[in-house]
Order: sequence, then structure tokens, then C-alpha cells
Amino acid sequence: MKNRRSGTKISYPLAFFLLTLVSGVAHAGPHGSEFDLTLTPAAGGMEGVGIVRPQDPVAMLFANPATLTQLEGKTSFIIGATYVSPDLDASGGPTDLFGGTVAEGTFNPQAALTGSFDDDSTFTTGAVPHAVVIQRLSEKLVVGFGLTGVSGLGSEWRNTPGLPNLIADLGLFGTNMSAAYQVTDKLSLGATFTLGIASLQVGLTESGSTVHEFGVGGSLGATYDVGAVMLGAAYKSPLSVTYSGVIETAPDVFSAFKLEQPQEVQLGIATSKAFSQDTLVEFNFRYKNWDSAAGYSSFWKDQYIFALGAQHRINNWYVRGGYSYNTEIAKDAEDLGFSFGEISFVKNPGFGTGTDPTQPPSLPVTPTFLQLAQATIADGHWQQSVSLGLGYDIPNTNIRLDLNSSYAFDGGTQLGPFHANGSLFTAGMGLTWLID
Repeated sequence: MKNRRSGTKISYPLAFFLLTLVSGVAHAGPHGSEFDLTLTPAAGGMEGVGIVRPQDPVAMLFANPATLTQLEGKTSFIIGATYVSPDLDASGGPTDLFGGTVAEGTFNPQAALTGSFDDDSTFTTGAVPHAVVIQRLSEKLVVGFGLTGVSGLGSEWRNTPGLPNLIADLGLFGTNMSAAYQVTDKLSLGATFTLGIASLQVGLTESGSTVHEFGVGGSLGATYDVGAVMLGAAYKSPLSVTYSGVIETAPDVFSAFKLEQPQEVQLGIATSKAFSQDTLVEFNFRYKNWDSAAGYSSFWKDQYIFALGAQHRINNWYVRGGYSYNTEIAKDAEDLGFSFGEISFVKNPGFGTGTDPTQPPSLPVTPTFLQLAQATIADGHWQQSVSLGLGYDIPNTNIRLDLNSSYAFDGGTQLGPFHANGSLFTAGMGLTWLID
């Protein structure tokens, strides 16, 4: 087929293969595909710190469950939402099915994978809601329940010269049920059960589909107050979602695709209330095991995240800020294989059309395909982020208003013959009610 805007030859095999890739990966979130606490009303203004002393109920419930014992009063309830705006551009030269390029002298125009392209993804807006309630059952036992977005993926490439028309939208919401127990004045332990509710929409301009699935996971955590500082640690299990019959690997043969949020280790240290009633400084470390996560392991490697956040209270006002650094997530070229998850072949849409009787029924996944996916629909390459936040205790009420915004940058990277550059802007708010 020819793109009417450029006349560049685009292969149908690429269109279908990218369509299948989109069903599992697309434009990445702040930490790979995961939001962590970067979007919550208060922690979002502190670059997502909250493993030790979270400052809003969403952060308490969705990081380290042991922090629930820090609830002040009997009940806390929060509602809010965060606006998410990714900005991704990608470019590349003509590349054939087996990875040859014009520069290398191995380009085969009869097996064109892409034409020359340079464009922005038009997937530029999204929103994540938050709703959490935390209840103290006794002096030592606290429980919590709530919903928020835990993973978000999306990419849209329509009418891009050199690429087929692609659109995808994947959202994973977590419903957490947690409990924490204060073992001693210094030690608290907690556990969480997570029900992940996933929705996937994928298709070309002419067609589309929506698949709803779910998965389960959990986490364990602890906090310990050593005096001037507090320590926190948590482990989050993998959360797998299997999309039944979502990828056509041969004519009329549909295969399941498994996508797994990675297991994670979280560590943190923060100043305690004994150190200061008005000033909080917290440092968090996260290790995400993408290299063992089904689906993601085809193109992402293990990631280390370092975040520093601070808060200072002045009368009824809270001023917040933060900075984080993420290690590079895209796998190196030599580590890419010949499969996407457990999928090694995808249906060739040119088979049986009559345009070319030599077309095979299926096409293999290749490292070049995966590099293109890394550049266009599996972006998460920004390595730095800054955030600001503001909170206000409304007089004569038990209500606090929190505002936050962040900007992730430093996202330029070369992936074989392709180049990608991305950034991410977020802004959110929330209202918290505290009942004594």
C-alpha cells in the first residue's frame, strides 16, 4: 500500500505486527509502564516518595501497606484525579524485515519494514482517578480499601508517513484491600491483596477491539521508627494479566498474550515526627524486575529508581517538591531475541490476498521489529523527573486540598536505526477528609 501523503511503500506485515505489539505495550508511564505514587495528590508533588511516611491515603494504600498505622484519627477518605500528557516523537530510515538499512548497504526494498518517518504520537492526554478509604478498627489495627490506576500504556500513530495507521490504549487499575498492625511503638507490619482490572483497546483506523481481563497480586511491608528517622521496606509480587485470543499468529489461529507487571523491592528512609513536626524529607529506592516479567522482558530490562522528596508545613499550607532518576529501561540490541512474550510468529495479512502468491501465512518476530517497538510503542526512556506540590488545610473543616504537577524528561535514545525522544507532564488534585 502507499501512504497518500508521501508515496512511501509501507508493508502490511509491519502494520499487523505493530498492531499485535500495541496490545501489550505502548507509551510508557513514569516508571516503565507503572505510575507508582507519582500521580497521587500529595506524594505526586514529592516525586512519588511514600514508602516510609506517605502524605495521602492513596500513597498509604498503594506502596507500603504497613504505613496504614500512621493514620491520624479514625477514618480518612480521599477522592481525586490526575491529568497525564505524554509527548513522544520517533524517527528512522528505511529498514527491511531482517534489519538491513540503506547505510549498511543491506537494504532490500522488496522486504520493506518501514519507510523514512519522523513524527509525534498523537496519544497526548489521559486521566487517572483516585478513591481510597482507610479505617482504624482498634488502637493497633488499621484497614484500607481503594482504587487507582497502577499502569498506563497508550500510543497512536495515524497518517504518519513511513508507518502504518496504529492506535492502542491499555489501562490497568488496581483495587487494593490492605491491613496493617502496629506490633510495637516502633514496628508496623502490613499486607495487601490487589485485584488488577485491565482494559485493552487495539486496532487500525478501520477496525478495533476491546478486551477486558483481570489479574491478582499482593504486597508485604514494614516500617520501623529508630528515633530521628524512620525506615520502610516492601515487596510487591508480580501481577499477570492474560488476554485470551488477542493475537492472530496464523490465519484463523488466535493466541493468548500474557503481560506481567514486575515484582518489585522498595526501600526508604525518612525523617520522623520526632525530628520535626513541620518538615519531612524522604528518600526511596525501587527495583523493578522487568527482565523476568512476561511480555515486557522481550524489550525492557531491570530498572532502578531513586527518588527524593520533601515537604514543609507553614501554618495551613504544605509546600512540596521532589526529584527522581531512573536507569535506562530499553534492552540493548544484543539482548533482543526473536519473540514477543511467547509469540514467535504473527499472521501475515498479505497471505491469501491474491496480490502476491508467494506470501507465507505467518511472519517471524525479529530483533529489528522489537527495536521499532522500543522506539514507537514501548517508550519509557526518560530518566529524570521533577515535581512540585501544594497542600492546604481548609479552615474550620477536616478537609485538605492537595495539588501536584511533575515533568519527566531526558528521554532521547538511539535504538538501532530508530531514534526516540519523550517527555511526560502530569497535574492532579485531591480532597482528603479526616474524621476524628
